[in-house]
Amino acid sequence: MRVITIALALAATGSAATAGHRACHEASSVVGYEECSRFGVGWSGRSLSWELGGAIVQLPFDAIDRALATSPNTHAVAPSRTGRAHVVRLRSVYGLTEHFYVASELGLGALTVMPAIVLDPVARDEMSSASDERGWLISGMLAAGLRTVTGPIRFGGELAFGPRLAVFSTERAPDVLFGQSAVALEARVHASVWLSPRWSAGVMLGTSVLERADTSITVGLGLHAFPYDGGR
Repeated sequence: MRVITIALALAATGSAATAGHRACHEASSVVGYEECSRFGVGWSGRSLSWELGGAIVQLPFDAIDRALATSPNTHAVAPSRTGRAHVVRLRSVYGLTEHFYVASELGLGALTVMPAIVLDPVARDEMSSASDERGWLISGMLAAGLRTVTGPIRFGGELAFGPRLAVFSTERAPDVLFGQSAVALEARVHASVWLSPRWSAGVMLGTSVLERADTSITVGLGLHAFPYDGGR
């Protein structure tokens, strides 16, 4: 009988310790209504979330001097310049530990400032206008970073790497597409605040390691698979 009593006491002690690790907290004024983190998440630091945001991207364009396939005697020319795009970014963020994460990112948007294409010699003195041109920006990035939490605010930094393609056209050469591609390497800092156990809002600033004129700012919402990413 004494052995059974000791075994039951040890089991009760172990259950209480486990409950403490789950970081439960009272959800209302009624005693006993508690919300707990998913079992084990608080220990491993593993989490999964998705972020959808709008970004303003500034990027450099190289000079253009290209003979048109439809008219070999005509060249499309444009000086180098800094362009701009409005982009929708979708990120999948995988927390591997409490502070370290990796992320994959897809971006798609419209170019709002792009090279001013001139057809030479057909339109040597005629500069293209914004209404003449259409363009798109497509990107795919992989990122790795560190983050920490202070109260309801989370902040950190990451390094993102991946290909980027800008495609554009002008109405004066409707059958011709112009494209410029590059590999982006961007250093970023970000901060977010919890809106609820599964939703957050944040902002991210980025600048290229390779090109000073290449910058971005992203504002978006995050959806989290685990409440507070298992942090409570």
